[in-house]
Amino acid sequence: MIYIDPPYNTGKDFVYKDNFKDNIENYKMITGQKTKEGYKATTNTETDGSYHSNWLNMMYPRLKLARNLLTDDGVIFISIDDNEVTNLNKICNEIFGEENFIGDFIRKTKSTTNDAKTGLNYQHEVLLCYGKNKENINLLGGGKDLSRYQNPDNDPNGDWISDNPSAKSGTIENNYFEIINPYTSKKDLPPVGRFWIFSKNTLQQHIDEGRICFKKEHKENERGFIYKRFLKDLKTTQKTLDSLVFTQNEFMNQYATKELKELKLVEYFPYPKGTNLIKTLITHTTNKNDFILDFFSGSATTAHAVMQLNAEDGGNRKYIMIQLPEPCDEKSEAYKAGYKNICEIGKERIRRAGEKIKGDESLPVENREKLDIGFKVFKLDSSNIKEWDSETENLEQSLFDSIDNIKSDRTSLDVLYEILLKYGLELTVSIIEKKNFYSIGGGTLLVNLDKEINMEVIDSICEEYKNLLEIDEEFKTTVVLRDSSFKNDVDKTNAMKKLEQIGIKEIRSI
Repeated sequence: MIYIDPPYNTGKDFVYKDNFKDNIENYKMITGQKTKEGYKATTNTETDGSYHSNWLNMMYPRLKLARNLLTDDGVIFISIDDNEVTNLNKICNEIFGEENFIGDFIRKTKSTTNDAKTGLNYQHEVLLCYGKNKENINLLGGGKDLSRYQNPDNDPNGDWISDNPSAKSGTIENNYFEIINPYTSKKDLPPVGRFWIFSKNTLQQHIDEGRICFKKEHKENERGFIYKRFLKDLKTTQKTLDSLVFTQNEFMNQYATKELKELKLVEYFPYPKGTNLIKTLITHTTNKNDFILDFFSGSATTAHAVMQLNAEDGGNRKYIMIQLPEPCDEKSEAYKAGYKNICEIGKERIRRAGEKIKGDESLPVENREKLDIGFKVFKLDSSNIKEWDSETENLEQSLFDSIDNIKSDRTSLDVLYEILLKYGLELTVSIIEKKNFYSIGGGTLLVNLDKEINMEVIDSICEEYKNLLEIDEEFKTTVVLRDSSFKNDVDKTNAMKKLEQIGIKEIRSI
């Protein structure tokens, strides 16, 4: 599932002007890391002649990528208000296909807007929902409360509840008639303005099937029969996702604000979404091991919701939060508290929410004990490897610079994660830091990035591989070493030979 809460384009929002020729530099400019006329992020004012175009140009490529990231049974939910809902619907129809439009939901945001200008009390916003392939989508989710179903009379049909046998719809000819209790001879009619949910022709069938059971005592002002609704007749024991479910008060902004207040972050982030909203969407669209993505993560409500739901039902869902480090206003309480950009607020929210959930004794102990509240933070940047400058006028200096080809301001972990990316490994893969090397993915990669390597390091890598072979004699590993770490070619050759002698065939140097 993907959930996003993008800027609503109210005339006060930041809209990111992408320059696809140079993503990194543009990224730094628009997030305040660099300044250059025409690229720094500014509010998208309504007086701008490209007011709607700016917003649509930002949204289109992000939604295009979002579609590619969805699984075949995946869905995307987008919160929006009336400023851009019509335009958003059009570009979503183009990207996802009109045939994959699932529906729109109404979320009640507040009780009143106090808008005296128009006299309209505007209390809602819209949640659009599209699927990758609508034929694969099923929004049933979360179990219904079946505790009322019981079988006190040992009915052969199984558990049942007493239900209302009347409805507002029907006809006088077919659904409005007397039902006579055979024990008391008293008659029942539907309440005023209502009709029986069965017809005259099907009455006897309902009696024969045990759905209508007559009372032997017919008290005044009581119906003379019980209408049974059997558990076995339920089409599903899961809840449907009602398009108006989010109009309930528990989904209003004030509840989201209350959540931030409990985490002592309420002064630092305005207009958050509540975890109840995201939890409900997750329940109806994912399995317990699925991924949930939010690429306008803001205060990281989605991460909070995923952890909370995992603690409630024992799931192992994972979240991916993406957020440009949009600077906080220097006059804001967030900035004064040390949060220089929105990402810093989101990270702190995840930390505090995780600890709060872990300590919530109302949640099942076994779920809290196994709950993973850890997370990794990555920042987009250029490669850690120096680029060869082919246009330099000082070739000699370039040759000396390339001896150590790792940028001076990068750490071993920076280089390690670039290796993971280039080998196609997940960034959540297990990383164990040994004395002389990193063991990645249970030994799939053995990496040493020290500036100097001696034979002790090589011996420890060989010993690790021997241990892995004892577990699985077919085990294969790749060793990655820093090319400049060897004193000379002889040392490097000896190290390679030693690794090859114990069966390590894949040896890479950077």
